[in-house]
Order: sequence, then structure tokens, then C-alpha cells
Amino acid sequence: MRIGRELSSVREELLARIRRRLPEARLRLLDSPDMFRQGVLLEPRQGRPAADRLQPWQRRDFAVLDPAWRALAGRASPNAVVPLIRRAYFERPRGHSKTTDTALQLAWVLLAARHSVHGLAAAADRDQAGFLKQAIERIVVASAPLLEDLEILDQQVRHRGTGSQLKVISSDVRSSWGELPDFVVCDELCHWRTSGLWESLLSSAAKRPECVLLVLSNAGTGRGWQWDVREAARTDPAWHFSSLSGPQAPWITAEALDEQRRLLPPGVFARLWLNEWQHSDGEFVTLDEARACCDPQLAVRESGAAGQRPVAAIDYAEKRDLTVGCVCRLEQGVVIVDRMDVVRPAPDRATPVQWVEDWMRDMAARFPGIRFVIDEYQLAGTAQRLGGQHDVQRFAFSAGRGNCELASVLRQLILSRRVRWPPGCGTIPGEEGRVPPDDLEAELASLIVREQAGRFRFLNRGDGRHHDDRSFALGVACLELLKSDGDAPRFEITPPADAWAGWGG
Repeated sequence: MRIGRELSSVREELLARIRRRLPEARLRLLDSPDMFRQGVLLEPRQGRPAADRLQPWQRRDFAVLDPAWRALAGRASPNAVVPLIRRAYFERPRGHSKTTDTALQLAWVLLAARHSVHGLAAAADRDQAGFLKQAIERIVVASAPLLEDLEILDQQVRHRGTGSQLKVISSDVRSSWGELPDFVVCDELCHWRTSGLWESLLSSAAKRPECVLLVLSNAGTGRGWQWDVREAARTDPAWHFSSLSGPQAPWITAEALDEQRRLLPPGVFARLWLNEWQHSDGEFVTLDEARACCDPQLAVRESGAAGQRPVAAIDYAEKRDLTVGCVCRLEQGVVIVDRMDVVRPAPDRATPVQWVEDWMRDMAARFPGIRFVIDEYQLAGTAQRLGGQHDVQRFAFSAGRGNCELASVLRQLILSRRVRWPPGCGTIPGEEGRVPPDDLEAELASLIVREQAGRFRFLNRGDGRHHDDRSFALGVACLELLKSDGDAPRFEITPPADAWAGWGG
């Protein structure tokens, strides 16, 4: 509490001095990006300016680009380096201030440009694209009234006087063609699904000689077009290429990294936190890890007992995939799979919705107090018809957050052996004794992990021979049981924001 009051007092004193000398302070901020970093705060609760917290690798990257930003703003130093570096590729581990450092640069050029400048910040999706705008907004709020000329709007940041603006866009390629930007930021390029937006922005940046182009990214996966862009930037003398090997930020603690190592699949951890490019998508769990959760003392249960509060998750697929109904309960902190019923559609006959409704009624009669969880995008009619008779809930994907939660929880439970199932769990009727077996364990071992925009999920290999339906139903049931019991493990894949005292990205 005392430290908090002292920080608040220091900040108020700093802001009081700023207000007394506001015109002079503003002029000093406009002089150069370096003066700007010495005069602004990053977070309202902080009492020290941004420059006081910079690490050597941040100072190095800033120093390379500052002359280009000054030239763009019409405030070039008389001793400016020619030619200037106007292209940069920053590859840093998660949490190493890619977003915040870029926000500092963009806030300065929007504020200091003597003429109107126009920039684009692009990302794979709207959520990711908004992070940069939010980082600028935090700086504006923390450093008011110095930055009151910057106006934060829905999808842009604008200077009230000059009209300089930053526009935030996502992967709608059509929205970027025809633009004439003065600066471009491509955020988390390794997550962009296709190359169209990149090609559009790269060609747009070439239209203006003074245009500054930044690429922000973690290490990625595979050897696709993103790898080609990275390698081209790394080997091109016109580009500043900066890549950090492993976590180097002092605000990321060893405890936070240990937690991430436990939570994440090895390949995802290596990519996010060690900044190591991965050759391919990693595996979710190994066959041995899955088999370790098979308990020979368990058997498929035909009914449940009162007070057990089981959860039944359903994953319905009409034609190509499996339809799965999975009943689980929580027993002394361990998820027990009571039964997993699976239906494979025939080549000429889809799995009828009626199978799901009959199964739900049957399970409701056998397992007292059962709760059903259905995919929010499936079986809307079933939820309406049976919702009045039984406890039926919808699983919310929440723009990928739901998938990340269930994948993280299921993997933790498997590795810690806090989920158990009977032998042959998930076997399709009529396929008992198949070699190799097609059951829950085989499916889990066939899953791959894919990570995008800070969240990972599991999925099948897309070869038509593997499925992920049993794993999805089990993950949903596990997540619902643990959440309702108040025992859900942590599934955020980044440490709390205050772990690095306001730095992000």
C-alpha cells in the first residue's frame, strides 16, 4: 500500500510539473521520438517515463528507426543518416513489448508530424488488430494532458488538428488495395492465413519513398510464405532484422515461464517463449500419455447415482465426422469418463439428429441430475425442444477462447492423469478389435496443435483418416465439470499483465 501511494504521489507530482509547463513540455515531446519516450508514461499507475524502463535491445531497435520517423514527420535531424532504414522486422518472444514499443513510435509520429500523415495497422483478425490501438490509448490516457491532441476512435487514432491518422484493419484484402500509406504495421505476421493482405500492404508501402514498414511477429511454424518473408527481411540490407533468442525481458518472471512450460505443448512453448521457429505443428499428447489415463478397473456405466452431478457433452456431425456423446463426473478432483457413445455416418446415410435427442433422453433417465452441453453452432432445434425438460447449455467458442480453454484443460488433465476412462473408450460399435484401434486414445495421439493470435487449439490432421470429435466432447465435458466445481486449472497462455509492469506485445 505504501509503495502504491508513493508511486501515485510521484506520478501526480510529474503531471503537476507537466501542467505548469505544458507548452514547453509539448514542444520537447515533438522534437524527437527519444524525447517523447523520456516524457510520456505507459500506464496511468506508473510514475516513471517510458525511457526509464527500456532494455538494451529496445534501445537498439528504437535507435535504428528513429531517423526514419523524424524524416516522415518533417523533423529530420541536420545530421540524419542517409540512406535511412525504413523497413524493419521485429521477431521477439511473447511479452517482449512489440506492441507497446510500436505504439510509442506511432503516437509520436501522429503527434509530431508537421503535415498530415496516414498509416495502417493490420493483423489477422479484428481482436489482434485492436491491440495496437489500445496500447496507444493507454499512453494517451497515462500522459494526459500532453497527448490530448490524439483522439481515439473506433478503428483509428487521429490528430485533432492536423488530421494525421492511424487506421486499424484486419484480413480483408480488398480494404487495403488502393491505399497510399505513410507508414504500415503488420502485426503477428506469422498468424496471417494467406499472403494477399501482406502483398497488398507491401506494394502500397512502395508507393511512397518515405513510407515506414514494420513487421511484428513471434517465431512461426512451417516453411510457408511467412518464412519466405522473414528470410527475405533477414538477408536484405535495406531491412533492419531483429530477433531475440529466448526470453530476455526482466519483467517476465521465472515463475511465469515455468507455468507456461507446464501449460503449453512443447512446440507451442518453444515458439512463443523461446522464439524458436517450428518446422511443423506439434502433437497434442503422445500415445503413451493418452494410454496412461486408461484405468482397467473402470467399465462403461449404464447408470449413475444421485448426487454425482454428471455432465454430458455432445459433438454432432451429420455426414463426414463422428457424432459423440460423452458422460463424465468429477470424483475427488479426477474426471471419470462413465461412457462415450460414438456413431459413424454411413456413406449413403447421414447421422440423424434424432439419434442425439434419443441419446439425451436415455442419459437423462439413467443419470440423475445430468447436465448437457452442446456446441453453440449445432443442434439449435434440439436445444429448444429439450431445454424445457432438461438442463441444456451451449458451449461458447468466444472467438477461439473456448477452444483454447478446453484444449489447455484437457491436456493438463491428461498429463497429470486427472482424467480416466475405461479400456476401449470411444470405440465405434462393430469396430471392436480393429488393428490399429480406433478409439479415444488413438484419436488423442493423432491430434496436432495449432496456435494463432495467442491461443492454441487441437485439431485433426485433415487427411480424412483422423478425427477430433471424441477429444472435443471429452474436453468440453471436462471444462464444464471443473468450472462448475471451481477447480478449473489456469488456461491463460500469458502471465498477468502486471508481471511485466505494463509492457505488452
